[in-house]
Amino acid sequence: MVLLRGRMKTCDLRPYSKSKPRLRRFVMTHVNRRTFIGASLASMSLASLSQAAVSANEKVNVALVGCGGRGRGLGNWFAKLPESNLVAVCDPDQSRSGQMAEQAEKAGTKRPRQVEDFRSLLEGDEIDAIVIATPDHWHTPAAIMACQAGKDVYVEKPCSHNIHEGRQLVNAARKYKRVVQHGTNLRATPVYQKAWKQIQDGAIGKVMMVKAINNQRRALYPPRPDEAVPEGVNYDLWLGPAQKRPFNRNCFHTSWHWNWDFGTGDIGNDGVHQIDIGRWALNLKAPNAVSCSGAKLGSKGDAQETPDTMVVTWEYDDLLYVYEQRDFTPYRMQAHRHDNDNIIYGDKGFMMVDRSGYRIFYKHERGPAFEQKWQDTGAHYQNFLDCVKSRKSQELLAEIEEGHYSAMLSHLGNIAYRTGRRLVFDPKTETFPEDKDANQYLTRTYRDGYELPQV
Repeated sequence: MVLLRGRMKTCDLRPYSKSKPRLRRFVMTHVNRRTFIGASLASMSLASLSQAAVSANEKVNVALVGCGGRGRGLGNWFAKLPESNLVAVCDPDQSRSGQMAEQAEKAGTKRPRQVEDFRSLLEGDEIDAIVIATPDHWHTPAAIMACQAGKDVYVEKPCSHNIHEGRQLVNAARKYKRVVQHGTNLRATPVYQKAWKQIQDGAIGKVMMVKAINNQRRALYPPRPDEAVPEGVNYDLWLGPAQKRPFNRNCFHTSWHWNWDFGTGDIGNDGVHQIDIGRWALNLKAPNAVSCSGAKLGSKGDAQETPDTMVVTWEYDDLLYVYEQRDFTPYRMQAHRHDNDNIIYGDKGFMMVDRSGYRIFYKHERGPAFEQKWQDTGAHYQNFLDCVKSRKSQELLAEIEEGHYSAMLSHLGNIAYRTGRRLVFDPKTETFPEDKDANQYLTRTYRDGYELPQV
């Protein structure tokens, strides 16, 4: 039995007890926004000493934060994978955490305890890993706090609400030596490795353009009046870093995706999957410039703030990376029955690839192809558990810096849309050296008491 599971926590220091020969630990005796964050900062050097977490024959104790649709999917996996225990579920909406706890219990596992404020999960030694499936604006603040408390993190995509947050989360993972996996789970799909081998072997020649495609039909949200906060919802906590505003269901469950205060639009929601795949194919990092044309074409008159239609171009030294989004369509990629994904154009041929296969096309003939029906096997989540035990972050399928670059491209597309112009980007500083207005979108104004933790 590992007494501390490699964790050192924050707040009031208890006297050392000779009757219990273990390292001193910090215990949370009172949770409040300011004292918790301040105490977390004070314990940085201690948390950074944490290395070994769970022995090879132990299960990883997991807490789920965010019990909406994606959260419930993740909760199911971590409840049933043999090497993890889902010990706690957390949501500011008690009805959602209750549904998740009941769902886990019905699946045959021990009922996880319900928690309203995720910061209480950072106390003590019970929790090894935090799984974050909140709205986007909470992803990075919650993940950094978890790192500072000595917890490993699985954070849903996009890992950040803005570019500065993403880099700070990478810094936190490094500083506190945490295993942090990004929720771009298509990286666990076997077909892509086979496809990239074809590209590396020169099957389509020199690649000079990549196109990521995100087509689907999204629901519409007609304007509706503000209303009272529903019973059982801690709305102040749900708002978190965002500025205070009246409760409106068009900015709450699911619909928050299309509001700039909480979400990143569909380019950060689903498009980040396709962006991640195309970037992975050629090991692309940050671009040199970005431009975007976007509009609300299928959602005119509704409450959505973000565009439903976009064409984004990221410029690299000898390659253009293009993203197309159409959220008004009932279909996915137009040809060859492919799902949303990527077309990779070379000077000899091109490849259409998705999670179920790839096909190469030449001028007068079809080239090599591979098909394998896709299913979510849990491999991405198992990979996270394996790395929590081994402490080998380099073996993560979507290590957090990879997640940061994919989220960054999504944010860059949004910034180009919001400024309405082509933007030169410095990959080293991750800023816009020629545009002060654009730089304002690199971070946000955090509400008092919910500031981004310092790393």
